Amino acid sequence: MSGQRHASETGESTGAPAGPAADEAVARPRGDLTGQGFVLNVFKESPWTSHDAVARVRRILRLRRVGHTGTLDPFATGVLLCCVGRATKLSDALMDLRKEYEGWLRFGVKTTTGDATGEVEREWDLPLPDEDRLRAAAQRFTGEILQVPPMVSALKHEGQRLYRLARQGITVERKARRILVEAFEILAVAGDRVRFRVRCSRGTYVRTLVEDFGAELGAGAHVQELVRTAVGTFRADSAARLVEGMPPEDLLAHAIPMAAAVGHLPAWRVPAFWATKLRRGHTPPWIVLDLEREPVAGEVGRLISAAGELVALGRALPTPGPVDRPWHEALDLKLIRVM
Repeated sequence: MSGQRHASETGESTGAPAGPAADEAVARPRGDLTGQGFVLNVFKESPWTSHDAVARVRRILRLRRVGHTGTLDPFATGVLLCCVGRATKLSDALMDLRKEYEGWLRFGVKTTTGDATGEVEREWDLPLPDEDRLRAAAQRFTGEILQVPPMVSALKHEGQRLYRLARQGITVERKARRILVEAFEILAVAGDRVRFRVRCSRGTYVRTLVEDFGAELGAGAHVQELVRTAVGTFRADSAARLVEGMPPEDLLAHAIPMAAAVGHLPAWRVPAFWATKLRRGHTPPWIVLDLEREPVAGEVGRLISAAGELVALGRALPTPGPVDRPWHEALDLKLIRVM
């Protein structure tokens, strides 16, 4: 089996932040962003691990508190969101963003890893189905589906990473997980290779999706190339390239303020007096907030100061009582993260 490390294409982050909070050891050419925290959309190259990319960000910025929000396998390239400083508190909100991938799969060959880095397990002498059959099969893997995570992944079983067990030749039972595949498109065909695009939820394994797609057509399949082209609105064509020897100022030019990084969440604006209290852990009443619209039970919002800074993330939670109450009495504001 290939010695490369594997993890979820869109699974849980294994790039947890390290180091103390007070690690602003670099000049701050963009205001005080390094003190506040910010997000970077960086382009992960092959064959880097996601941790390799985080290590490069740490070296360039000379900051230790950096983490990423969704592992990419070493062979894959594309968008890797890195949270710096206090922005590491935004990891969960950013992990929930939809991911988009483009790549090439090879039909008729199954590998030990589900990608081109693994050893060939089996080959089929079958012609590639026509494009209509390919598209019909892909369509059957859209919507909410159950997916069994692969052995070659960063998930844990009894405290051990599955990929480490797989290297020892050990296979364990894995529970199927519910995922959402919004789109699985066939873009082109060349010989026994198929170019595809997938848009999916957190926790989706594209390698497994491709293997299941091949099985649906009566043969094996594996991913040959994979690019994460987008995470939410963050796209690969605007991602920062981590060049060795890059000046910190060049990377800081790509810094995304925290409020903008979670711009997909509704804005709940806080007056100056309450922003100060909020930073101390006090929850403001709905009535003092300037809202874009009435919140919906269960949704998460950005609590933003008059200066436009992200102060906290909060969730609107339903409270027991009569159904005909005003919405601000029917919902409680629960603080999730104070920045």
